[in-house]
Amino acid sequence: MTTRGFVHGLALSLAALLSACGGSTNGVDASSTRLAVATEPQTTPVEPYTPEVTKAGAQDPQAYTLGRNSPAPSAELVLGSASADVAKVSTSSERSLNDVPQIGVGRQVTELRSASDFSQRLSWTPTDSGGQITAIRFVATGAAGARLLLDVTAIPAQAQLRFYGQGATTATQVSGAAIQDAISANAIETPGSTASRTYAAPYVEGEEINLEIELPAGVPTRNLQINVPRISHLFQSPTAAKLVLKINNSGSCEIDVGCNADWASTSNSTARMLFSDVSTGSSYLCTGTLLNDRANSQTPYFLSANHCIATQAVASTLQTFWFYRASACGSGVLSGLNKTVSGGATLLYTSISNDTTLLKLNSSPPAGVTYAGWSPSLPAVSTAVGSVHNPSGDLQKISVGQVAGYSACTRAAGSTSISCGSSSAASSTHITVGWTSGVTEGGSSGSGLFQTSNKYLVGVLTGGASYCSNPKGTDVYGRFDLAYQAGIYQWLDNASAASRSPVYRFYNRISDSHFYTITQSERDALLAANPAGLSYDGIRFYAYSTSLASVEPVYRFYNASRNTYFYTISQTERDLLIQLNPSYSYQGVGWYANSASNGVNTALYRFYNASAGAHFYTADTVERDLVIQLLPRFRYEDTGYYVWNAP
Repeated sequence: MTTRGFVHGLALSLAALLSACGGSTNGVDASSTRLAVATEPQTTPVEPYTPEVTKAGAQDPQAYTLGRNSPAPSAELVLGSASADVAKVSTSSERSLNDVPQIGVGRQVTELRSASDFSQRLSWTPTDSGGQITAIRFVATGAAGARLLLDVTAIPAQAQLRFYGQGATTATQVSGAAIQDAISANAIETPGSTASRTYAAPYVEGEEINLEIELPAGVPTRNLQINVPRISHLFQSPTAAKLVLKINNSGSCEIDVGCNADWASTSNSTARMLFSDVSTGSSYLCTGTLLNDRANSQTPYFLSANHCIATQAVASTLQTFWFYRASACGSGVLSGLNKTVSGGATLLYTSISNDTTLLKLNSSPPAGVTYAGWSPSLPAVSTAVGSVHNPSGDLQKISVGQVAGYSACTRAAGSTSISCGSSSAASSTHITVGWTSGVTEGGSSGSGLFQTSNKYLVGVLTGGASYCSNPKGTDVYGRFDLAYQAGIYQWLDNASAASRSPVYRFYNRISDSHFYTITQSERDALLAANPAGLSYDGIRFYAYSTSLASVEPVYRFYNASRNTYFYTISQTERDLLIQLNPSYSYQGVGWYANSASNGVNTALYRFYNASAGAHFYTADTVERDLVIQLLPRFRYEDTGYYVWNAP
């Protein structure tokens, strides 16, 4: 939260609501039993896993059926042709690290320079449920598709935003809470940056994109402060055929994955990626792989390349395309099974040295996917391997060959050029692969390299020299075993219960205090009830919801007379409060964190508001400094304890 959270926060009687939601405790396990957590990488592989029932995601965007209550757009903003901008995009076929197909260019919406400009173009009408609804249309002339880039200053958690194209009967619906979570996750990585408050909306086919906004009863329109200063103009639609770098436009030597039944499960693990640079509006394509963990937990861990996604701001824009393959071997027609998933992802790990990025999708992949198996070992030279990928953004293809050797590759931070040389296995960063069937192209970047015999993933595509005109050219794949040993094991080797979870924050303007919870059901109950004045601040930091050997409990208290909450990691402070201050009701463990720094965690700063008798906590140094500078009623008490900036 920035200081606007104090300005736009609304009143809430949390005590009565939490009691109605099932008691005064938050449901975090406060028992003495501690899970065994892997602290070192293991040496055994993990098998692929295809679940019979797919878990629902925490904030999956919904398909919304447009009906008679959907208003006509109150304004239409038309952008002219982008042909000149599109022409500037490089069409070079040279293979290199930066060979990531660009399929969208940024377009400025000059009429919208501020949230005030945007709000003045909206005309609100009442809904049957007592709320308000409005719509606005954007036209990107000549676009094959577009996605709006929203600048979000404030958005009610209960708001519903819907995005749809011309003549559509359904829209993709995203809640204000989901948008809050996305931009707050960005802000954790880059506090205070403009990009951190930009939300990339789901893409819409065609040159027209409509935005419908609905606010529930009791939420005034002034609580919505957003703008759309930029659009990503897609000049190559992610689903349309016969456009440059699209369906049937990869090299003639590429082979449909459906032509080789042995790779069917790997095909179900592979997704095409669409993501955007919100600072420019440019959009790109890569390939990624859904990974299994040792617990078969169905946590949607998603592996790709660092040169595709390396920041949380870009990860938040991710959309994935599943079963994006031909309906039959050689048909050239997109399978009717294809599914698109929006909602972005959380960045867990990224490395330049092995060009690897691990994400956790915010929305569940569709039913029928396979969570790919993997090996923590380096494959030997001559090992038979294969890769399923989307060359040039085309339908899934399969390339098969063998490990030809190893390479040591280097790239400077911020650079798009890579230098590779032949290397011994011991000093290598990449696996060198030669193909006997198929090749890779731009858009294949980030795809997995699998051992043919067992379908264990062992590498992630960086780039190379293979083409249909040069089928003997070799490609280099970042070593998965190095990425695994460097940190990925922390997620893949541990049960999902042992993973860090987001801690959510609410603001109560009446008591001038904040409420924090790690329990999603408690958060959702507050959002669903929508009591008068609830202000949701989104994700503020990460902690553990389960007792582990390496963490300590954070205790939660409630003061009914002041309607405030207090959190402490100190057992001494807890015991004194229980003994000496009966106005505080002990509610058990809120979550688990660290009382000291370990070089990985981050400080959680503590303030005391004497006028409210309430404490405030933030891990955001920019927010900390703003509170110190602008809000003298908050007395700075230094570090309370240590939490994390990522799951």
